This record gives sequence, C-alpha cells and structure tokens, in this order.
Amino acid sequence: MKKYFFLFACFFSVFAVFAEPQFEFGVGSGYVFYGDKDLKNLLSDFDQKSQVILCGDFSVDFPVAEPVKLVFGMDSIMDARWKGSEHFILWDYCGFAGFKIYPGLAGLCTTIQYCLGRRTDFVSLQDIEDYIESTNFGNGFAFGISYDFGYGKKGYAPEVCANWRHMPRGGSSDNILEVKFRLSKN
Repeated sequence: MKKYFFLFACFFSVFAVFAEPQFEFGVGSGYVFYGDKDLKNLLSDFDQKSQVILCGDFSVDFPVAEPVKLVFGMDSIMDARWKGSEHFILWDYCGFAGFKIYPGLAGLCTTIQYCLGRRTDFVSLQDIEDYIESTNFGNGFAFGISYDFGYGKKGYAPEVCANWRHMPRGGSSDNILEVKFRLSKN
C-alpha cells in the first residue's frame, strides 16, 4: 500500500513542479447537520438568542490536464450560538485533496475531495461546567459545484460555489452544507 501511495504522490508531484498553480480563497455561510445525539439534545435545549455560521477555505489548484485540476487545501466552518454569557462554538476544520473537473460548460465545474478533519466544541452553559472537547479525526469526503467566472483567463476572478461535506465522528457523522464566494488568482 505504501508503494502505491508513494507512486501516486510522485506522479502528481511532477505536475506540481511544471504546472502554474491557481490560488483560491473563499468565505461564506452554511448549515451543519450534527449526527451526535447528545450534542443535538444540548443544542435543542439551548434557548439561543443569536447564531452565526461562517465558513472559509483556501486551496491551491494544479492543472493536471485541460479540464482537470488537482486541488489541495483546507476548509473550516464555525457555528456560534449564544445568549448572554452562555454559548456554543462548534468549529469544524479539515484538510482536503481532490479533483476539480470542468465538463466544458464555460466556467461550471465540479469537485470531489477526500477530507481529514475534526470538530472542536467550546461550550459555556450555566447548568454545565465549561468545557472544550475535540472529536477524533475522521476521514470524510466532499462534493461541490461552482461557477468560475475567470475560467481560461489570467488574473483575479470571482467564483461562486456550493458543497456538501460528510465527516464521520466516531459513532456519528456530521453533514455540512456550505455556500461560498471565492476569489481566485489564475
């Protein structure tokens, strides 16, 4: 298995050396469907006043062939809920590697990614002692669709994207939906 991984890494490293990378940075919002029953019960019992969900990502894309790019990056989403001094801050973060494929419809593209990440919960409630807890690292995947307004052009260009990320958390799984506005440099 290690030999195959090494060959795979060497094969794509050649593309990284000779290809011009594209950099992308995105911000947006989304929604998280938590799979842990205890966490869902705590969240449903919490009478929140305010909530904000922010997400962001950064990636480096290497052209492999004309319609295909190899993508490496990180993705993060923070779900913050609070009422007075009580709060839940649930921060999910992961690194990813995958492919971005342009099927020939102008700047429309799809992505498929392998993700490795975890979630850290920062909880402060009156009934419970404050705690910070992190889940185990989980291997997940993400699928996305986006429109790259600068496809085939040089310089900076906007991109609008939506993706779904499935992240196992031991005995449960989180499903994360995100909509982002990205800025890419070709």
